[in-house]
Amino acid sequence: MPWTNASIVLNSRDATGGVPQNGILYNNLKFNAENQNIIQGQIDSVSVAEVNFPYDIPNVQRGPILPGQTVPVGQRGGIYNTFSMLGYDFPPDTFVVIEPGFYTGTELAAAINAAITAIGTTLGIVGADLPVFVYDDTTNRFIIAAPTTADRTVSFNSPFTFPGNAPATVFPLPTNALGKDIFSIMGFLPTQGDPRPYDALSVSSYADPAQGPPLVVSAQSAPLSFTQYVDICSPQLCKFQFFRDGSTTNLARRSDVICRLYISNNVATQEQEGVRPFIINRQFFNSRVMRWTADNAVGTIDVNLYDDVGQPLTTSWAPRPFQITFNCYENAKRGSSQ
Repeated sequence: MPWTNASIVLNSRDATGGVPQNGILYNNLKFNAENQNIIQGQIDSVSVAEVNFPYDIPNVQRGPILPGQTVPVGQRGGIYNTFSMLGYDFPPDTFVVIEPGFYTGTELAAAINAAITAIGTTLGIVGADLPVFVYDDTTNRFIIAAPTTADRTVSFNSPFTFPGNAPATVFPLPTNALGKDIFSIMGFLPTQGDPRPYDALSVSSYADPAQGPPLVVSAQSAPLSFTQYVDICSPQLCKFQFFRDGSTTNLARRSDVICRLYISNNVATQEQEGVRPFIINRQFFNSRVMRWTADNAVGTIDVNLYDDVGQPLTTSWAPRPFQITFNCYENAKRGSSQ
């Protein structure tokens, strides 16, 4: 068994890869010591001891630009901060775009309502004909209230959660059963057990006694944070494993996870993590142990970060550097008679 150990201290600012592109700053990071190995020795195994991770990931991000030419690109949002409205006097290319940033539930509802009001002003639609987003901080749920004017229906589409009734050139149907957009961050999801064909989300105020009162759509409890955890992966450090990692989700990336970093401050508070920048510090007392080989130094390390749906982790602006401390063990019996 391993007896003695040394540390590798990694700082993301030292990476030689990870050129920023479309907000992706956390992936394809390469680390190596100039003209030497990162650590030299008869290494038996490597484990993660501690991670210090400044969480600079806004819960509303732009993300990749959406396809389609119905609206100039400069007026469009991305996958994570855009949804469309259709119905009543809204043309089919009416997009609600929220500025990337950190939002509490109350702030996000206010930002969406302000954007909808601005659209209504441009189109000459009065406030009573507009839907309203409401956030209840007691239940942590969003509600979409129908227009108060009678006989009004408004439908919503979003890039992942509800793209079904939108043109394919605007919100193409996703190919992965997991994903996210502004509606999923607010807790609006398709019916459990029957997520396809991704119908639109609609509210209606038709004054028909048979239809009941104006329709109010309630979300599930809102995640609000952009991701619930970060998977830190390193194919280089896991290359000597005899068996691979597993996952309960059917994702292409299911291996080389050296640790999962949950978005939590690790103490019981009344704060909602992920709606403001904060620093996550974790010490791993039952960390994963990655098998290494005798007489083999660690020359390079690679790091890739993924969000809770298996996508490369993104952020709308440059994050602060993160740090990882590794323990490297050598076997005290190495070289002696067994």
